[in-house]
Amino acid sequence: MPSVPFRFAPALLSASLLVMLAGCSSPSQQASVDTAATEREARPIPAYKPAYNGGGQIQIPFGTSEPTQAELRAERQRQSTTRGLIPEGRTYLGSIPCETATCTVQRVTLTLLPDGRWRRISQPLVPAGSARTDAGCWRSEPGTRPLIHLLPASGSSSGANVASFSMQSPAVLNVQALGAKTLTRRYTLNIQADTESTSALQNDTSFFCPAR
Repeated sequence: MPSVPFRFAPALLSASLLVMLAGCSSPSQQASVDTAATEREARPIPAYKPAYNGGGQIQIPFGTSEPTQAELRAERQRQSTTRGLIPEGRTYLGSIPCETATCTVQRVTLTLLPDGRWRRISQPLVPAGSARTDAGCWRSEPGTRPLIHLLPASGSSSGANVASFSMQSPAVLNVQALGAKTLTRRYTLNIQADTESTSALQNDTSFFCPAR
């Protein structure tokens, strides 16, 4: 085999060294590259996280528009302390004496809401007459049998009671007084599955009662 001329030996040696250097790197450099790649692959992709308030409720920002009547009713109900006695809208029905001499017996449909409002439909039976509707705010008086006092719509924070009832149970109200007339006999109003009367008062935006 012919020998390589001496003048080409340094060139061949330099080329061989370049190939060896290009094909390898130090162990520390290779470890750094591998670690960085692994961290990039393991890093989680950022996800959208809603804002939470204490208690597990999502905070939803409200716009600048005025609150709806439904929102106002819900806020008044939340603030009112009457909701403990009447936790939801209830309607009671019963036949009781009339407050005036125009009749002797009337059928009363009484609706109470947790926000402190009430509405009553009075239908004279003896003698028969036209139904009358009135409304206002009610307040409670604690006790073994809590009292519910119906106050007139105007000046509901003071003045004579329209009527007073004692709560025998959540389903039964005993009539204590009608206006200035105290009843000596037992008359009751019993709870009814009357969603129509309850909804009608809930949707009435003509008046609200102050939170207590």
